[in-house]
Amino acid sequence: MEKFILEEELAPGLKLIKMIPFKDERGEYIKSYSDKGLLSLGIHNKFVEDNYLISKKGSIRGLHYQKKNPDAKLIRCLKGKIIDIVVDLRKGYATYKKVFKTELSGGDNRLLFIPEGCAHGFISLTDSIALYKSSNYYSSDDQYGISVFSDEIHLDTILKREYIEDIIITEKDRSLLKIEEI
Repeated sequence: MEKFILEEELAPGLKLIKMIPFKDERGEYIKSYSDKGLLSLGIHNKFVEDNYLISKKGSIRGLHYQKKNPDAKLIRCLKGKIIDIVVDLRKGYATYKKVFKTELSGGDNRLLFIPEGCAHGFISLTDSIALYKSSNYYSSDDQYGISVFSDEIHLDTILKREYIEDIIITEKDRSLLKIEEI
């Protein structure tokens, strides 16, 4: 019994999915992954890696992508709250260089499917745990990124709204090119 519902398609292939739990007196049962369930929503990718991320409040991860080995991702927040950020880098799409932000939180039973050709990252609004599946293997020599400090992302607005005074970001991610520079 696959219980996946398309909540919203933010851009071609960029899908916010709701997982419907089975509830009874024992609690809940949630099928968080099923090829069959995802196929019913038009997602044909096979996933080869799982990545488990434990992040402190104010942590920024990304925005990363691979050019030679592009990968689709399926992300879920297991605990806490994050703002997931996607930049569409698929030339020829009307959404090219457009930014999409989605709030995910533990217990909201939502998945975000990110198609190949998009940069991805997130800001941890609280201490959080996220899990994402990737359709291709991580390749350290094929890593590129976009700066979360790009004007189109409005980082200052997010930080102010969420009362985050200090961010935690790697020097590598801090020095990425802005959207307008790629």
